[in-house]
Amino acid sequence: MEGVTVTHLLENSKDSLSDNKVIELQDQNGLTVWFGRYFFKDICTTGICRMVRLWIFWDGTGHYLGIQLDENDPLTKSDHTPFGLQDYTRLDEIMADTVSILKDLRYEDLTVEQKVDKEEKGIFEVDGYSSATAPSLKEYVVDDAVFTCYTLWHTVYGETKAYIDDLLKERINPGYIEHLMNGDSNQQLFALENIRQQNKYFPEFESRILDFITSENKDIAEKGISLITPEYLTDLKKQPRFVGLIKDARPAVKYEIIYKMQLVDDVSPDAIILLLDLFYAGDISQGALNHIFRIIEKQMATDKSIRENKSIQKRLEKLASQPDPYISRLTRNFIENTSWLD
Repeated sequence: MEGVTVTHLLENSKDSLSDNKVIELQDQNGLTVWFGRYFFKDICTTGICRMVRLWIFWDGTGHYLGIQLDENDPLTKSDHTPFGLQDYTRLDEIMADTVSILKDLRYEDLTVEQKVDKEEKGIFEVDGYSSATAPSLKEYVVDDAVFTCYTLWHTVYGETKAYIDDLLKERINPGYIEHLMNGDSNQQLFALENIRQQNKYFPEFESRILDFITSENKDIAEKGISLITPEYLTDLKKQPRFVGLIKDARPAVKYEIIYKMQLVDDVSPDAIILLLDLFYAGDISQGALNHIFRIIEKQMATDKSIRENKSIQKRLEKLASQPDPYISRLTRNFIENTSWLD
């Protein structure tokens, strides 16, 4: 793969067996493609410890990317049979789980003792013979490879990842965030998360963040809207653009936009008018109409002049005369209950 290779020295590593160099591949913009480190790990299965040699890779945002083994030196299970393709696929899933149950377990928690015929028990037999994988863990590990999963998971989320996270944190600045936002989905999520942690970058990237809210990528859209706070929406001029995102947003995000507007104490008439127009145009589902009415009612309690807004009144009358019985009935009830036309 093309790019620039950078070598980082992991000083004072607690892992004296493994290579203390972290290799980084950067693209032409200086963004990380991956980090990698070569490990030597003792994994004990049946009482006999076997040295495993492998590369572990993290992506440019510090998340687990994968492992690489010598094809002549595969991972093995407690009965010494090599991992199959499905086992490696399952292992990748386990390694990618940042909150795995393995996180808080100790080595001795992984197995339960079994009664074994004294004549059949070997001097070194442990996993799968004198001990077996704890039943509560079976769905979280590769079959007959609990120690391998445990050792590798703690390697993936150990000192190397902590070093990578610190390295990436030091690079965060407006220029780097800009490059991340122009990268792939993981890099965009990483950029948004860093803006969430350091709100000082929000003003500079406000427009891009709003664009991300209409992303087809569910994770990006949700991360983007999570950056919009009630404080941000106190600016009446910003409300219409935010509400306007409903038109191109995913269904769940449309609701989230409306919910956030419900939290605002002072909603501009322009934002209310736009909400009603978007509903009338079919960009907002029927179930959200009641939430829009709650926004209006909340404003009526603090701003009596809103009743005199002819544009809002016109739209309410239009909805009240809709052929859809649910919409017309809900609107008429709202008008009557709030004495809008009195």
